[in-house]
Amino acid sequence: MNNKAHRSYRDRYFEKGHWGMKIGQSVVMLLSWVILFIPIIITSATYIAYWTHGHHGHFFWYYAEGFQELNFLVIFLTFALGMTAVFCFAMGYIQIQRSRGLVEKWPMFDMSKNQRERRTAEKFMTERFGDEDQRQSYRRYTVKPEQNLTKNQLKEIINSEEMEVHN
Repeated sequence: MNNKAHRSYRDRYFEKGHWGMKIGQSVVMLLSWVILFIPIIITSATYIAYWTHGHHGHFFWYYAEGFQELNFLVIFLTFALGMTAVFCFAMGYIQIQRSRGLVEKWPMFDMSKNQRERRTAEKFMTERFGDEDQRQSYRRYTVKPEQNLTKNQLKEIINSEEMEVHN
């Protein structure tokens, strides 16, 4: 099979060209990080100033309710971090046991089934809309009313093909 058949996704950001999209997405990403970190910095500096009685950090606000809420949030996040750590260590232990062959390895993903489903879907789409290269080369493609897919039609075709393979 050619390399094109094995690609399951495409990301235009990492392809050649598309500079406007790359710059736009990068600006949005940077602004998103700034919007995330500014409240964290303000809250952290205020909380540090609260705990050190103003020796470190900076008071951006002085609300007693806010400090009570932060105390609760610190306790809650510590608990959540502990639960996450237990989960991560447990999953890490299981993976180590699997890699050493001490635990049965079960398939996480059936690649042959996925390839069959992709071939079935591609066969149907080729019959309905034409060759893949032809479909992807159009800048604008108008679908005829008789070509419209009904709800879940592609999924049903793939599943019916799977049923034929198993019978």
